[in-house]
Amino acid sequence: EIVSAMQTLWIPTTCTEIDAAWLNAVLSDEVRDGGTVVGVTAEIIGEGVGLLGELARLTLTYEGAGRDAVTSMISKLPTPNDGMRRIGNAFGLYKKEFGFYAEVAHRVSIDVPAAYVNLGDHDKGMYVLIMEDMSPRRCGNQLESCSWNDAHVALSEIAGFHATWWEHPELDSFADWLPGPQSDYMQMIKQQYLRGLPRLREHFSYLVSDSVIALAERQAVQWDDALERGAMRAPHTFIHGDFRLDNMMFHDHEQGTDLTLLDWQLPFRANPMWDVVYFLAGNFDPQWRRRHQAELVGLYHDSLVANGVTGYTREQCWQDYRASGLVLVSYLVNLAGDIDIDSFNDRGRELAEMLFRRYATAIEDLDSEAFLG
Repeated sequence: EIVSAMQTLWIPTTCTEIDAAWLNAVLSDEVRDGGTVVGVTAEIIGEGVGLLGELARLTLTYEGAGRDAVTSMISKLPTPNDGMRRIGNAFGLYKKEFGFYAEVAHRVSIDVPAAYVNLGDHDKGMYVLIMEDMSPRRCGNQLESCSWNDAHVALSEIAGFHATWWEHPELDSFADWLPGPQSDYMQMIKQQYLRGLPRLREHFSYLVSDSVIALAERQAVQWDDALERGAMRAPHTFIHGDFRLDNMMFHDHEQGTDLTLLDWQLPFRANPMWDVVYFLAGNFDPQWRRRHQAELVGLYHDSLVANGVTGYTREQCWQDYRASGLVLVSYLVNLAGDIDIDSFNDRGRELAEMLFRRYATAIEDLDSEAFLG
């Protein structure tokens, strides 16, 4: 059982405020195995670009606990950076992850870290998630990419998740935190897109071709059309929205490889191929993607069918994959508007430049512009 509530319990604003008394108040007796937390240390973990959350590993010590007491767990709170935290709250990112863990996580087949505590006061922009420490699983790395086998595992697992929520009537009940085709959220994204569009040409034309920039400018004029023909084309399901290797962990064993999927701050009710094109375009060298994408999209479709999806042909799946390249245009523009690439560390700059190049190349390879009409 987890504490998962929007209530008056005090919510820390940084991991340094998490102490033994608070953990004793919010952790279940099962997690503590009957013991009392007497000490906790916090170590900040993770690195990335435009991080919207503070991640830390908490190490707990107990008195009177059984041997199954959890001694290591991960805390996730909104970033202490005021500007980035405002962005996270404006776009409901913390509310989305709260909603996922409160209403969905316990009902899915895909492996996600267990939540021990899930508390939000979204009117005040406060949120804390205390979850299972998945180490020593193998962490995905977007810069290093991954093997064909890992790609197959990732796409098979997300296909199973998509199949579970395929045109599911209950998706409407998540509308408060899961944006869909007609949501106000998509208009907020449009305003962000319009602000970022001039910066794409001004600052990133060395990474993106003139034709892709022209498509981005055209998409601004045809925004609703672009949504209907790309990200929000039918059929709809629950998508992860940030399906990339940095949000994945892998466990290798004699029977194969298992996937754990992290970070549920960007889900949508949308076309499933959004996740697929985002994954293949952003995580692989273009030459590798060109060689393997048709086979991997086909295997993804096989997994949908194996998990009960009917009436969705392989040809429609492939065309939706191509059309979903229009989603990548939005990522390019919004990245251009959000980031100051000169302020990044070496890994951050390399990752950002790689994403611009890969997304732009995929958009052209797939001729996604043809779907804009």
